[in-house]
Amino acid sequence: MTAAITRGALALSMLAVGIAACGAPPTAASLVSQGLKAQLAGDETTAETTYQQAIKLDPKNAVAHYDLGTVYDRQGSKAQAVTEYTATLVIDPTFADALFNLAVDTVTTDSAGAEKLYLRVLALQPNFAAAWLNLGFILQGQDKLPDARSDWAKAVALDASLASHVPAPTPAMTASAPKP
Repeated sequence: MTAAITRGALALSMLAVGIAACGAPPTAASLVSQGLKAQLAGDETTAETTYQQAIKLDPKNAVAHYDLGTVYDRQGSKAQAVTEYTATLVIDPTFADALFNLAVDTVTTDSAGAEKLYLRVLALQPNFAAAWLNLGFILQGQDKLPDARSDWAKAVALDASLASHVPAPTPAMTASAPKP
């Protein structure tokens, strides 16, 4: 009986040491930080789980929802990404990166909605070059080629590396150019 008590006491003391070594329970912010580290290391599974834990601790953590959305995007789970970006924007309607990613993910199903999202991004961050680029593609699809070219020019002026994404002028684009 003494051996059983000693083993129990030893187990309890080891548990106490283990708990003390862990320190305070994780916060949503610390979990987001851990998730980002895992994501940057290419460990999407750990990142996903860690962001989900952060959201359980703090359902209004916009960064956790946004980061989880980026994981879902990388996994090809667009519907889940849209859900997380939408949750981010409910919490913080001015989260420009969530607006941008939501526009990217919805442009094929709702180009008018994506256009509005890009315009919101640009109202918040006028120097968001990729938003200008993508807005140009939407305008091109609406046959508003002069406006598309103007937006592409803004994108390239802000980030020259985007020039390779801008379509070369075609005869159809040139034909719709305004006359001097």
